[in-house]
Amino acid sequence: MARFCPLFSGSSGNCYYIGSNSSGILIDAGVSAKRITLAMNQMDIDPASIEAIFVTHDHSDHINGLRVFASRFGCAVYSSAGTMRHLHLSAGFKAEVIDDSGREAAGMFIQPFATPHDSCDSIGYIINTDDQRKITIATDLGCITDEVRAAMQGSDLVVLESNHDVGMLKNGRHIN
Repeated sequence: MARFCPLFSGSSGNCYYIGSNSSGILIDAGVSAKRITLAMNQMDIDPASIEAIFVTHDHSDHINGLRVFASRFGCAVYSSAGTMRHLHLSAGFKAEVIDDSGREAAGMFIQPFATPHDSCDSIGYIINTDDQRKITIATDLGCITDEVRAAMQGSDLVVLESNHDVGMLKNGRHIN
């Protein structure tokens, strides 16, 4: 049976775990590797069981712990072409672009879809678990586009984080 655990969510950091008894993936790694590891241990999840990290976009609250966690635990990193260009990842782990055809990891099939955000090539993910569940994750949304709506269709679980406000970006204090 698939297991979903929101480890961190919000402007201070994002990280979601999806997995089974033997392996799993992370969507984003936006806090330190130490904090991710502690949160996983508290939920009885072995950090060494992570096969891959799927990155939604290149803002710091989605990638802060990415390099250290992926290097420490030897997991692969996947994201869009635009995000990969901005990550400047070094050796120590596998880093690949995920395209519309998707990818298998930890016994699940993960497929990206475009999301509206002020980053280069922002994406969300549809995760089809080994027990035939569909989980859709989209972060930093300001609106629901037709593509996001289509991705959510038929989902057993949808995670939407909607803290992206174009008006606030134009007029407010900038954090990233």
